[in-house]
Amino acid sequence: MRVMERTEAELIAAVLRGDAASFEPLVRKYSPRVFATARRYARRENEVQDIAQEVWLKAFQKLGSFRGEAPFEHWLMRLT
Repeated sequence: MRVMERTEAELIAAVLRGDAASFEPLVRKYSPRVFATARRYARRENEVQDIAQEVWLKAFQKLGSFRGEAPFEHWLMRLT
């Protein structure tokens, strides 16, 4: 039996209900874009990783402010 993938909205709602593990699929999906954007601001890989980590921490902490009026990716890139 194949498990259906949850939508971004479902994942975000689950995180906001306290299911922190539901944040991981969002991280996996958007990490390449976060890293690419971070590389515009830093050249050393350790700095890029630090920026990406800060972005994901901020995104997790501020997820409640995501209103869903624009795609999650746009909101995330503004944070980045």
